[in-house]
Amino acid sequence: MTHDTTHDTTHDTLISRCVIRKSSELSVLNIHNSSSTRWWGVKSRLFILLLFFNCFLLSSGYSINSRIETMPMEIGGSSEGQKTACFPLGSTVYTPGESPTLSIFEPRYRAMYNHILLTGTRRFVVPRTFQSSSGRQLMSRYAPVLYLDDLKDVSGSTGDAVKYVCSHSCIGVARIDGVTRLSSAGSDTWMEVVTAPFGSDDDVERMGRSAILPATRGLREAYAKLVDSQHEGDADIRFTKDSVPTLALDTGEGRESIWETVRLWARFRRQKGGQVERDIQEGLQVKILEYLKE
Repeated sequence: MTHDTTHDTTHDTLISRCVIRKSSELSVLNIHNSSSTRWWGVKSRLFILLLFFNCFLLSSGYSINSRIETMPMEIGGSSEGQKTACFPLGSTVYTPGESPTLSIFEPRYRAMYNHILLTGTRRFVVPRTFQSSSGRQLMSRYAPVLYLDDLKDVSGSTGDAVKYVCSHSCIGVARIDGVTRLSSAGSDTWMEVVTAPFGSDDDVERMGRSAILPATRGLREAYAKLVDSQHEGDADIRFTKDSVPTLALDTGEGRESIWETVRLWARFRRQKGGQVERDIQEGLQVKILEYLKE
């Protein structure tokens, strides 16, 4: 579908201390070499255990947050309004102010980019996608809007494996009210939806900046308490104390906007998730080694 080469710019606010544990030196290969006499007797049970573990990690990416409003990826809903190209990108979420770069190689998305260039719209929505417990495909009702800033045809240098390398700006958020066409893998048919603008500058002016900013005061206080607790608990991954007074909570899309804080929080969650995954893997390897020594 696409490769995302977006770079994160929030690294100065996070502290990540590497904690080395003896168990981190273990590996399945070492277990195999040191326990070859018993390996074949337990390999089937070990394989099932590892398979279950990996399935758990993979399935966690498809869970649905109950606070995210979703809709089925099926034709239906409103057909009246602004028809917009739609590029579902799994669990990828962009925020206003970001500048993602995508590499395009599927026929349907090659055709989509040709369309937005030809019509001059140069924009499309990127909803997050989910899978329900029954297997039904869903997507978020609210989606970031990407505007195409620059497109380079690199098919000559890639043997047509990649057609375009595209630079974008995330210019806002739109509400998806309906689906008028579904995409088809292997063809030049891309997905089209009906959208309405959401959270525009006009909305901010109508509500009034003076009414919005005081509502963020509680957020800064909660953030300060979080940072204090992280440092008191000597957390491996934590925010710097200097980040509290400079926490971005303004309106708009710039470096001082609340979207910058959203990106910071997303990066924190990714690092914490990586830490938890490493801890689980290390613990699993220790348990396997203990099992094989019995």
